[in-house]
Amino acid sequence: MKEISCGTVPFTIKENRIYYLLIEGLPTGYVGFPKGHMEDGETQKITARRETLEETSITAKIINGFRKETHYRLSNGNEKTVVYFLCDFTGQTPAHCQGYEDFIYHVLPFDEAYEKLRFRSDKGILSA
Repeated sequence: MKEISCGTVPFTIKENRIYYLLIEGLPTGYVGFPKGHMEDGETQKITARRETLEETSITAKIINGFRKETHYRLSNGNEKTVVYFLCDFTGQTPAHCQGYEDFIYHVLPFDEAYEKLRFRSDKGILSA
């Protein structure tokens, strides 16, 4: 069975420096980008925007020209594809969205964000 999730690589610019938003799941401690499963009738970009809003309370402004995929096998044997889009959240502050999962938010420059990510695939997406 194949699963598809979509998400964003959110960034903001502060004092002429780029910062990236990572989310840390509770209680798992997984650190990554906002993402989630596609719902019936959604496009990949719509899913990415919805999931980003639900997980961070930010409205994703997707930047055209960046679409990256990762592929891996889940512990249940299913194949998973995650599609990421670059998005700007300048002028917004990530926060818990009532009724959805709770996360710790990390807004970090590239080097610190890279070190915080655990999975090679996530590091590759950030590097791209």
